[in-house]
Amino acid sequence: MERKVCFITGSGSSNGRGMAIRMAKMGYDICLHHSGHNPEIAMETQKTILAMGVNCKLLEEDMTQSGAAQRLFEKFRAEYDRLDLFINNSGKTKMFSLMEATEEDFNFILNLNFRACYFCVAEAGKFMREKGIRGNIVIIASNHHLVNFSSHFSAYASTKAAMVRFTKWAALEFSHYGIRVNCIAPGYIDPGYEKRENFNQWRDQISAGIPLKRYVPSEELAEIAAFLDSPSARSITGQTINVDGGDSLLNAPLESYHFEKD
Repeated sequence: MERKVCFITGSGSSNGRGMAIRMAKMGYDICLHHSGHNPEIAMETQKTILAMGVNCKLLEEDMTQSGAAQRLFEKFRAEYDRLDLFINNSGKTKMFSLMEATEEDFNFILNLNFRACYFCVAEAGKFMREKGIRGNIVIIASNHHLVNFSSHFSAYASTKAAMVRFTKWAALEFSHYGIRVNCIAPGYIDPGYEKRENFNQWRDQISAGIPLKRYVPSEELAEIAAFLDSPSARSITGQTINVDGGDSLLNAPLESYHFEKD
């Protein structure tokens, strides 16, 4: 039986790398994408997956640029004849206040987080339709679509809310071809790889204020994406799954809720 192909943008490093490696372990051939900023780490990710006996191609494209999605899928079409699961993972968190925002800051966040998502999803849907594949598309957003965590996330959170709303439109339009579109909105993520300095210290400190007291491992996001691609989820489309340990349930610091101690 031919192996399914999973294409993940922003998968050369960090959270995307963790997702890609987990998807490879679950039986998918993998197409990786990176922006060109850390090619060495992306190539290391590819080597790790190839060593597992899994087919893995590596594509490069700067998703902040106009036409990037179309160019990326031209490269994908040259390498692959099928696409079963597309995961739009490219994105970046950038903090700035509304009073201090520049158009350069705004355009960077808008272009990378939403414009690239919009057109990558469009290209993935076109490819699946052309190949007659009743495939699946998963958009990685953020629980920022739901909660105002800080005054410095106005642009970032707005793009994530747009991605959640876009999921419904894409799901409706692609339903005619049997293509399902869903969204995963994580909170704090533990990528498992390339952790920045003092990551564990910050994770332990922040986790104390999360109801389930844990970050979300990137492998779990991959497992949810695989579930959405499974027969068990064949009636699920246009939905957003918030995966944040309950962080978005809070409207104030956890300690202010005065839970009874065990």
